[in-house]
Amino acid sequence: MKTIIDQLKECIRLHPSVVYGSIGVNATWNRTQCIILSQIISEALLKATSPKESKKNKANLTISGMTLQRIFNDGYTEKENPDLRFLKTLDKLAIFLGHSSLNDFLAHQKQQEAESNKAQNKPLPEGFEKLILNHCFEEFKCLKMLPNINLTELTNYTFEDSPLTKRITDALHKYADLNFRVNTTDNRSNFEVYDFKMISSDENLVVLSAKEFWNIQWTDESNNPVRIYNKINRQTYFIKKRDGVWKIWDNHNPDYNGLIADVEETHFQQNILI
Repeated sequence: MKTIIDQLKECIRLHPSVVYGSIGVNATWNRTQCIILSQIISEALLKATSPKESKKNKANLTISGMTLQRIFNDGYTEKENPDLRFLKTLDKLAIFLGHSSLNDFLAHQKQQEAESNKAQNKPLPEGFEKLILNHCFEEFKCLKMLPNINLTELTNYTFEDSPLTKRITDALHKYADLNFRVNTTDNRSNFEVYDFKMISSDENLVVLSAKEFWNIQWTDESNNPVRIYNKINRQTYFIKKRDGVWKIWDNHNPDYNGLIADVEETHFQQNILI
């Protein structure tokens, strides 16, 4: 049961309504975020239900913030024999994710896993690994140039109008506004990218994943260390071909929002004491 709940939680965190909403910027979800999520899910359930059914089963169109808080804080994962009411709750989460039921969600996850395992046995297309490495190198250079912002070289590897370029631009402006710098003296800030795996590919889209280790020492304008970001995760890259040129269109970094929230929290803690 824990595996099923973890799968649902991961997919919910990646849902567009969450990623691009107010709760997506938070690394951890407390009571407030779960109340907002409950409203988002309830609205989605209402849209997915016919007017006739919605009048008959209003209870099936809501999920409480308290229930979501227990789910996301692992309050339910220790249940060995979940009751029918809890299974109905998982059904609601599956419907929010675009499936007809929990069973339909699980079948889809199993199919996705099988396709992913099959794709990972294929050799990586030539040049794509280097494309991601160059992108990460240029992103690191952008961090080192703060508070100056210049993405000219980065767009050699990422489409200028892509969601990824926009997110990186927004993040750099936030760091610059906070007057934080990246300390690279004696290699105090660094990154590594490795363990590339193929997920899928066709004529115009290649999806790869790679493990990334980012170690960033943030300093203030006086070069005093204020925070160390140290994280390893697996990121997914979506690489498109446009006008015969392959570049990165988007990527999924599960800790992206956490990095920004971490820096903003440090800035807040510094200034609240002034």
